[in-house]
Amino acid sequence: MRPPITNDSPHLSTSGAATAASMWERMPSNGRLFVRFWGGVSAAALLCGLGLQVVSLFHHQRTLPAPSAGAEKQQPTPEAAPVATPPAAPESTANDADQDTASISEVTPGVPPISPPRPDMLEPVANDPGHSLPKRGPNGELPRNIYAAAVPSVPEGNARIAILLDGFGLSEEMSLNAARNLPASVSFAVPAYAPARKPLAEVARQRGHEIFLSLPMQPSTAPMDDEGPRALGYDHSTAQDKENLEWALSRFNGYVGVTNAFSGLDGDAYAQSPDFSLVAHELDSRGLLYLNATPGAQRPGSVMGGDASMTLDTNADATGVDGQLARLVALAKSRGSAIAVAGPMRPVLLQRMNEWVHSLASQGVSLVPVSALSRNDISRPSVSQSRMLHVVVPPGSSPSIAEEKVGAASGKRAVTAAPLPPPQQDAH
Repeated sequence: MRPPITNDSPHLSTSGAATAASMWERMPSNGRLFVRFWGGVSAAALLCGLGLQVVSLFHHQRTLPAPSAGAEKQQPTPEAAPVATPPAAPESTANDADQDTASISEVTPGVPPISPPRPDMLEPVANDPGHSLPKRGPNGELPRNIYAAAVPSVPEGNARIAILLDGFGLSEEMSLNAARNLPASVSFAVPAYAPARKPLAEVARQRGHEIFLSLPMQPSTAPMDDEGPRALGYDHSTAQDKENLEWALSRFNGYVGVTNAFSGLDGDAYAQSPDFSLVAHELDSRGLLYLNATPGAQRPGSVMGGDASMTLDTNADATGVDGQLARLVALAKSRGSAIAVAGPMRPVLLQRMNEWVHSLASQGVSLVPVSALSRNDISRPSVSQSRMLHVVVPPGSSPSIAEEKVGAASGKRAVTAAPLPPPQQDAH
């Protein structure tokens, strides 16, 4: 009797293999070709996928940063809350060190740059590292000569005009606009409080513009008008004023002199007080100029310098600015020379000045640096003591020149007709 066939019987395996073999043999040739083709494609795709996985893993391992020697495995920690950065103190020098406005050369072809600050003409400030005071050079060199702008050639018979723009350094955009677009003969006054005074002053220096330092001084309209915590005050002690003066003089270096023009103010109260003798003595001993920006007021003390003939109202519109510039030309032609102070800088003022300077040659006027008209070392008389001059005003301009107030924060500024002497080369 034949034994029963079970699932474990070897006869089933042999029969299944034979059946599979017979099916492959009975399959048409094109069917076998189809199975071989797609079977090969599937195998190749599988191998490619495995290869890409291996390559990706290898690349990921190579790009991981190598752990430092002895470094321990760090456990993830919660993200720390951002820490607020405290605002910089007003007297911080961080802005001076971090600014890179003048990292690219600003030298204008054909215009000699102002000499950079000379180390042998600086002295360190006690207990204030990183700041220096100007001084006379080892061979008698004077800052008012070393850092003065070059004086252009003035045709015979031409009147001379000098312009001081104060507030330079308070607005980076307008300061760069003025330094790059106005002629090198335009001088700038930089307030001691200006945040970017060093880099912007460097741009002006490379462009050939001379620099004055704006000294904060107490105006007659105080406390309504305030020139800050470091202002020189006639009600201060001598020691306090001396400390504030040295602080201001050491904020940056390479300036030709100082002025009481301070972004629309003129510190007239202190500048006309007996206490100003401290400033005059200090400036003279250090070889600096002083520009009196209060028209009609005396310049006390024996310090060498000059006096503003008029101030420009920088809040005026284009027509108003044009009228003031026309009056400045008329004043200079009647007297031979004139110094104008304008501040704070405004876009309209810069735009109209840029147009105006190109018309001066045809009017018989030459633009010169302020230092060129500031070589007088005697006190100037006030406007009430001066000989009033008749001014020929061009058509369309205001006929009143001598007593017209042109605008100032203190209300003390007025055009003066006090004649200015011709510029002289400083001999000492």
